[in-house]
Amino acid sequence: MTLTFIDYLILAIYFLFVLGIGYWLRRRVRSSEEFFLSGRSIPLWITGLAFVAANLGAQEVIGMCASGAKYGIMTAHFYWVGAIPAMIFVGLFMMPFYYGSRARSVPEYLKLRFDEKTRTLNALTFATMTVFSSGISMYALGRLFQLLLGWSFTACVLLAAGIVLVYIFLGGLTASIYNEVLQFFLIVLGLSPLAILSIARVGGWSGLQARLPEVMTSSWRHMQSASQNPMGVDAFTMVAGLGFVLSFGYWCTDFLLVQRAMAAESMSTARRTPLVAAFPKMFIPFIVILPGLVAVALTKMSGSGYVLP
Repeated sequence: MTLTFIDYLILAIYFLFVLGIGYWLRRRVRSSEEFFLSGRSIPLWITGLAFVAANLGAQEVIGMCASGAKYGIMTAHFYWVGAIPAMIFVGLFMMPFYYGSRARSVPEYLKLRFDEKTRTLNALTFATMTVFSSGISMYALGRLFQLLLGWSFTACVLLAAGIVLVYIFLGGLTASIYNEVLQFFLIVLGLSPLAILSIARVGGWSGLQARLPEVMTSSWRHMQSASQNPMGVDAFTMVAGLGFVLSFGYWCTDFLLVQRAMAAESMSTARRTPLVAAFPKMFIPFIVILPGLVAVALTKMSGSGYVLP
């Protein structure tokens, strides 16, 4: 693949636009509450999209596509079982505690609810997890830039990290939220045509089923035993492990996600933020997982790959 001048121009405009959002919002950041909570002034549709977009980065887009190629449609359980119920729970039951406490973050809420030792433990464990998780995301993004642009891997990582650092430093959480909303629309508008055209290339869902093992196109049918499906779990493990332990621990306590709802303009908006985010979250598997299944199916067709007619 060779990028042309227009491709580089689009990238440059996007980078400048992202940085411009941070520069434009810098005047609104005059206190720690405005930096961490956007002054609690963000409307519902913005916080709702930011809540789901905060989890929709390079790690999820690339990772879930690869998981779809490996595990099949069962990967969608990470959304329908491992996300939606917990998002509803945090909106209905947890946000009144978080938002009503007037705390600026989840660790600060834990300090108010328990003590300083609890806050410190949570802050340290979350910081450690964030370093490793961000490292994976930056690696995936760096490799993608390296393949598309032909730049060195180190330069790609430093460029991406530098842009994020600058706009967050300038605009705080507000800049992060507005950029996440922008990225949400770019990801959805960019991946939706890929999913539609690719599934059409293999003959629709029936054509996909004809080219893949039946276990890859069934979500629950092969979960009586862990040995019957490529994911290696049974139904109880899926519901209890992923749907309860992992999902509630992530969606109800993750600082990165909860902070978006805590920036809402009112208690009602904060409680509805995860509920609004749950609607687009239900459809994300169709644009990030389905291309992975199609990629496997295309390898079984003569002249594998997809070329626009």
